[in-house]
Amino acid sequence: MLFNRFVLAIKNQSRETLRAWSYQCESIFAQRSRRIQQLFSFYQSVYGTQGLKQLWRAYYRRELQPPLRGMVMSAVGLVGLNIKRMGSDGFDWNKERLALSNFDLCRRDIEFINALPNNQLCDRCQAKKMKYCYCQLGNQRCKKGQSKPSTSKEAESGTDPDTSISNCLRPLDLDVRNAPAGTVRIQAQDDQKWEPYFSKNEFSIWRRQERSSLYSYKVYARFDDITADDFLHVQTDLDYRRQWDDTALRLELISEDPVPGSNSHLIYWEMQWPRLFANRDYVYCRRYIKDENKKLIFICNRGATHNTYPALSGKVRVTDYWSLMVIKPFRGFHEPGLHFVLTYFDDPGIPIPQNIKSWVTQKQMPEFLTKMYVATKNYACSRAIKMKDMFHGFALINDEYTANEQRGSWLGSLSRRKVNSKPEAGR
Repeated sequence: MLFNRFVLAIKNQSRETLRAWSYQCESIFAQRSRRIQQLFSFYQSVYGTQGLKQLWRAYYRRELQPPLRGMVMSAVGLVGLNIKRMGSDGFDWNKERLALSNFDLCRRDIEFINALPNNQLCDRCQAKKMKYCYCQLGNQRCKKGQSKPSTSKEAESGTDPDTSISNCLRPLDLDVRNAPAGTVRIQAQDDQKWEPYFSKNEFSIWRRQERSSLYSYKVYARFDDITADDFLHVQTDLDYRRQWDDTALRLELISEDPVPGSNSHLIYWEMQWPRLFANRDYVYCRRYIKDENKKLIFICNRGATHNTYPALSGKVRVTDYWSLMVIKPFRGFHEPGLHFVLTYFDDPGIPIPQNIKSWVTQKQMPEFLTKMYVATKNYACSRAIKMKDMFHGFALINDEYTANEQRGSWLGSLSRRKVNSKPEAGR
C-alpha cells in the first residue's frame, strides 16, 4: 500500500521530479567541468604542453590500456601511419633511436655515488685539491670474462692485452617497461684513463682523452634542496629552458619518437659563443628513462642529422657530440636531495686554442650547471605557487556549489514543495 502511494505520488509530480533532477545534474556537471578545465590549465602551465602529453601517456598506459586490449590492431595501425609520416621527413626512428645499452656506461658512475662515504683521494687528486676521486674506481680494469676488477699489478698497469676497463661494464638490468631497445651506440674511449681536472664550488670535474687534444669531461655534484623530478623537468622542458638559458638562441623540437615508452626526441640547439667566435649549433637525439625500482634517472644525448636542419654558413655545426647523465635521489624522486654525474664530449670541428677550451670548461660549464640549479629552484617555487592558487580556486568552486540553492537532493526538493503547497491548498 505504501509503495503504491509512493509510485502514484511520483507519477503525479513527474514534472517537478524531472525539473529537480535536472537542476541537480546541471549543478554537479558545471562544477565537474570547471574543475577539469582548471586542472588542464594548471598542469599545462606547470609541465608545459610536452609534459602534459607525457603525463597523459603515462596515465593511459597504466589505467586505460588494459581494458582496451581489443583495440590493439587499431593502435598498431595508427602508430604505423605515424611512423610513416615521421619517416617522410627523412628521419627514421627505427635506425636512429638511441640504444638502451648506452646507459650501461653509467655503471661506474652509480658505483661512485654509492661509495662516496668511503671515497679516498689518490695522489693526483690530492695534488689538484679535488674534493672527491673518480680515478681509482673509473680506471679499474678487468680481464675478459671477469665481473670484478682485477687486483694484479699487471692489470692495473694495463700491460696485459686481455685487460680492459670496458670488460668491467655489465648490463644494469634496468626496468624499462617494454621500451624499444634502440640501435645507436655512443662510441667512447673506455680504455683511456680519467684524470683530475679541477674542483670549483660544489662541482668536481675529471677528464679523459678521446682523441688527440680532444677530451671528454665528467662532472659530479650534489644538491640538497631540489628534487630529482624537478631537475629532470628543467632539463627536458625546451620551453622552460629558453627562459633560463640565455646561451640557447634557438631550441626546437624537430621530431618525437612515436613508439610509446621510448622517451626519445630529436632537437635542434643553437648555442651562443663569445664574440669573435661563430655560434655552435647541434642536431641531436635525446633519450631518457626513469627506473622506479632502482630510483635512478638516465639522460642520453648524441649528435644526429636531419634534412630540414642542414649546416648553415656563419655557424659551426657540431656533429660529434654525446653526453650521459645519471641522477640518483637521496630517497625518492619527489623528495629534496640528489646526486648527479654528467659525462659529455663534443668535437667543435675546427682548431680552437687550448686556453679557449680551458675557459669554456672551467668557467662556462660550472656557470651553466649553476644556472640549471637556480632554474630548478625557481621552477619548484613557481609550481608551488600555482598549486596554491589552484587549490584556492577549487575552494571557491566548492563555496559556490555549497551556496547553490539547487544543491539539495530531488527528494528534498519535492518534500519542500509538498510542504509549501499544503497551506496554499488550505486557503
